[in-house]
Amino acid sequence: MNETIKTILHRRTIRRFDTKQIEEAVLQQILQAGLCAPSAGGRQGVIFAVCQNKEINERLGKIKRANSNP
Repeated sequence: MNETIKTILHRRTIRRFDTKQIEEAVLQQILQAGLCAPSAGGRQGVIFAVCQNKEINERLGKIKRANSNP
């Protein structure tokens, strides 16, 4: 089996985040790259919500989980 396919089929998502925040210049570069990413022929609007406040991110995560479909 192709190594790329094998990796895709056996990968697992792990969400461990560093407590260090991203520098503003790096964050801007990431957002700019996201704006340039393909979006179904440019027909899909782009919305970014960026927050580097840990407490707010935790609250947003709880809200999202509470409103997600099972």
